[in-house]
Amino acid sequence: MPTRPDPVDPLVIRKQRLLRIFYLAFVGCAISFVAAQYFRSPWRYGLLFVSLALTVLAVWILVRFLRVIDEFEALYLYDALRFAFVGILSLLTIEAFLETFGLPRVPAYGNAVCAVILYSLGLVYSSWQHHWRRGYE
Repeated sequence: MPTRPDPVDPLVIRKQRLLRIFYLAFVGCAISFVAAQYFRSPWRYGLLFVSLALTVLAVWILVRFLRVIDEFEALYLYDALRFAFVGILSLLTIEAFLETFGLPRVPAYGNAVCAVILYSLGLVYSSWQHHWRRGYE
């Protein structure tokens, strides 16, 4: 039984394509949202609409990706989501605590960027952890 999937497998190619589209949509959403803060109407509203459309695309792509993964990959994603959830919850709690001392609020897109970064770090950590465990079983 091969340990790695065949790189020409259509399912592997589809999963890679979906992940690329997800990250491109997320980066595009973040860039258009930040750029909208520096423009006035109607450009601002256009960029905010583009940001919203890219967010919907990213969520739709993520749902499609979750439908094509197997159980082992779902375990990776569950660990990554758990890591990201605990991390973003901790950051939001610290942010709320620091706001009581008069520190400025972190913009919403900053929290969203932190969530995706923590999710990506969670994927790296969970894949490393499962690979390390599998080597010693």
